[in-house]
Amino acid sequence: MLIFGFHIKTSSHLHHCHSSTMVRIPEVKLSSGGKPMPRIGVGTAVFPFASSEAMRATILRSIELGYRHFDTAAIYQSEEPLGAAIADALRAGAIRSRDELFITSKLWCSDAHPHLVLPALQKTLRNLQLEYLDLYLVHWPVSTRPGKYELPPAKEDLLPIDMSAVWRAMEECHALGLTRSIGVSNFSSKKLETLLSIAKIPPAVNQGNKVEVNPLWQQQKLREFCVAKGIQVCAYSPLGAKGTHWGQNWVMDCGVLEDIAAAKGKTLAQICLRWVYEQGDCVLVKSFNEERMVENLDILDWELSEEEKHEIGQIPQRKGFPGLDFVSDDAPYKSTAELSSSSSSMARMPEVRLSSGGKPMPRIGMGTAVFPFASSEAMRAAILRSIELGYRHFDTAALYQSEEPLGAAIADALRAGAIRSRDELFITSKLWCSDAHPHLVLPALQKTLRNLQLEYLDLYLVHWPVSTRPGKYVLPPAKEDLLPIDMSAVWRAMEECHALGLTRSIGVSNFSSKKLETLLSIAKIPPAVNQVEVNPLWQQQKLREFCVAKGIQVCAYSPLGAKGTHWGQNWVMDCGVLKDIAAAKGKTLAQVRTAR
Repeated sequence: MLIFGFHIKTSSHLHHCHSSTMVRIPEVKLSSGGKPMPRIGVGTAVFPFASSEAMRATILRSIELGYRHFDTAAIYQSEEPLGAAIADALRAGAIRSRDELFITSKLWCSDAHPHLVLPALQKTLRNLQLEYLDLYLVHWPVSTRPGKYELPPAKEDLLPIDMSAVWRAMEECHALGLTRSIGVSNFSSKKLETLLSIAKIPPAVNQGNKVEVNPLWQQQKLREFCVAKGIQVCAYSPLGAKGTHWGQNWVMDCGVLEDIAAAKGKTLAQICLRWVYEQGDCVLVKSFNEERMVENLDILDWELSEEEKHEIGQIPQRKGFPGLDFVSDDAPYKSTAELSSSSSSMARMPEVRLSSGGKPMPRIGMGTAVFPFASSEAMRAAILRSIELGYRHFDTAALYQSEEPLGAAIADALRAGAIRSRDELFITSKLWCSDAHPHLVLPALQKTLRNLQLEYLDLYLVHWPVSTRPGKYVLPPAKEDLLPIDMSAVWRAMEECHALGLTRSIGVSNFSSKKLETLLSIAKIPPAVNQVEVNPLWQQQKLREFCVAKGIQVCAYSPLGAKGTHWGQNWVMDCGVLKDIAAAKGKTLAQVRTAR
C-alpha cells in the first residue's frame, strides 16, 4: 500500500506510535527471489506536483513512523526528494542501512525504447543516490516520443511499443544488478499473457492504474490471473483517487462501505484498505495528512467478517480510471479497449449490410433479456464490460426492463473512452404487444429513446405479430388481454418512425414465413430483419431460406436454448452430437453452436 502527499504536523499520539513497539509491516516474497516487498508503503505521486522540500519532509516522517516501502517514478518528479529523505534518515539514525528499505521506480513512456531503458534506470539511481533499486517497472504498455516527461502525453507523441525489445532491456538491467526485481504497471491480463510468452524473467509485480483495485472495481479476473502466474498485484486507487484528473469520489460515497465502517468503529478508508489487504494485494493509496499515515497502519490486527466481505462483493462495479490519456484516433491504441487488449489493433467484429441501407449490423451482439429481470446496476456493469471487450451490437426491448441500464452503460462507455461516439454502436429495441396499436407506436419509440438517452435507434422491431391491451408490459400476457393486430396500420406507423429519423431500420421478431409474406405485400419499406429462435435443435431451415430470398437478415436468439426462462430447455447444451464436436475441436459446446 503506497501512501503519498501528506501534510506534516506533530502530535503526541503520532510520537507515541514511533516507539520501540512500532508495528511491523507484513511482507510478501516476489517470484524473482529479490527482497520481500512490504505490503504497506508510501507513494510519491502527487498531482499537481508537491514541492521537493515538502515531499522530502513527508518521506522522512513516514520512515520515522515505520514505513519501509517507497514508490516513485521518473514522471512523478519525486526521485530526488526521496533520495534526499533516505540520506536524511540514515544521518538521523531512523534506519541503519539503505537495505532496510524497499524502493520502486518506473520507466516512463518516453524512455520505453530498447536503447533508452538502461540510461533511464541509471538516471533514476543518480536521482535517488542509490546503487540499486528493489523493483523497476515498465510504467505503461505504451511508448511516447523520447525526451518528454508529460502526463497526459500529447496525442501526437504516442507511439507503438516494442515490448519484446523493451523487456529484454529490462532483463539486462536485472542481470547488471541495478534492480533486484523487474515488473510492469497498468498491464491487463492480455498484455501480461503476451509478455509472459516472450519473457526470460517473468514480471514479479503488476502495479498501477490499470490495476486500480477497490471495492467498486474489484478486478477479480485480473487478480486471479496474476496469482496463477505468480505475479504480485500492487493495487492503485483503493479509495478512488479523488483529486487527480482521472479520479472519482464513488468509493468514499459508497453507502455499503459507510455502514460497515460505522458498525466496526473504523473509517471508510480503513475498510477499503483492509478489504484490498485481505485479497493478498499490496496497496497504493493517496492521503494528505499525517494522522492518516498512522490510520493506514491500523488495518493489520482486525478482519472483515464473511458477511461484510459478501456485502462488499455485491457492490456494483464502476471503473474510475478510463485510460484516455493513452488513446487517440491517430495513435497505436484507438480506444481504451484496445489499450487493454493483447495488441493495438483489436479484432473487428464482422458486419452485415441491411436491405434498408442503414448502418451495417455486427453479426455478434449482446442480448439483454434476462428472466427474472436482472438488477439495473448488474446489467449496466455487464454492458459496460462488454463494450470494453469489443462488443458493439446490443439488443433490448421495452419488455426487458433493460433500456435504462443500457443507456446508462453507453454513457459510462463514452465518459471512459471505451467508445468515441454513440455511432460506433448498433442499438436494437422492440415494440411490445401492448403498444402494437397504430397510435401508440411513435410514443413507444420516443419513450424507448428517452430510456436509452439516445436520439435514434439503429433497428426497431415489432416484437410479436400480436397486440395486447394497452398499458400492460407482461410476459406471458393474460389470455383475456390478447387482441387482433392491425398489422397494416402498425407497419405504417413503423415506417413513419423511420421517415422521422428515429430509427435507421425497421424489422420484426418472431414472424413466420407466412406472416412475412403478408407483411411484404403491404409494406412500402420491407422489414430489414427478422429476429427468431435458431439453434441446432431448432434450425428453421425453410424460414431462413425464405428470409435470404427476400433480403431479410435473420438475427438468432436463444442459440443455446434459453435455459432459465419459463419457455427454455436445456436440450441444446445436453446434445451429445454437439458435445462430441466440441471435444474434437477443443472448443466449448456454446462456441460450436455460435459458429453454426
